[in-house]
Amino acid sequence: MNTFLLCPPDYFKIEYSINPWMSGEAVDNKVAITQWIGLVMEIQKAGGIVKTIKPTSNLPDMVFTANCGIVHDGVVVLSSMKHKERQGEKKHFTAWFEDNNYNIVDLIPGVLFEGCGDALVHGNYLIGGFGFRSDLVGLEITAKALGLHLIHLELIDPRFYHLDTCFCKVSNTHAIYYPGAFKSGEIDKLKDVINLIPVSEQDARGFICNSMLVNDTLLIPALNTDIEKELKNNLGIKTKYVGVQEFLKSGGSIQCLCLKV
Repeated sequence: MNTFLLCPPDYFKIEYSINPWMSGEAVDNKVAITQWIGLVMEIQKAGGIVKTIKPTSNLPDMVFTANCGIVHDGVVVLSSMKHKERQGEKKHFTAWFEDNNYNIVDLIPGVLFEGCGDALVHGNYLIGGFGFRSDLVGLEITAKALGLHLIHLELIDPRFYHLDTCFCKVSNTHAIYYPGAFKSGEIDKLKDVINLIPVSEQDARGFICNSMLVNDTLLIPALNTDIEKELKNNLGIKTKYVGVQEFLKSGGSIQCLCLKV
């Protein structure tokens, strides 16, 4: 059964800019809380379990729990954030994992790694993205710590600064991706590992690649996309729309808000 760690958006706002989407647009906190509760409900309806961590007032991006680390078989590799604005989150997530009896791996100083923002587990592989927020060494150490084979993909479009903004597993056998986010030839590394379905730039800008699979349901942040129709009609994948527009203002969506634990 899928279990996810989420952080309530009590203090979510945009007061700095660390990606191209963060343009200072005002966040309606009441709407954000309503949308977050809606996400929790849809995860539970899909058969998932939701656990929460207490938010901290001076860490508005703590709501994006996917960036705090990556969990596999009871082991968590903690993130080492690039931007100082988010580095304070680490101690709070460390305490949560300690309280919940996870085996914790901490990276060596100077190495960058932003958790499930830039990495996901697929079978015996760690699929990782690098170039903006995580570096290759961080991915290599993480894969070794988790006992997985690394497939690393270089990202080249700053709008898609994390792997989870441009790549998403939609089933055990298929993934969607935005070709323009990757250095030429990089995505070919996955051709014998998982079936790949490209999405248009328009769909990618709507953060369709930041959808999240909960058991057999794909939670999606955008309606009436070309890729959704293809997934439903050709692959029989069940989708469910979840509105998270307030979080899109900060360059994050469904997957960013959830850490699979």
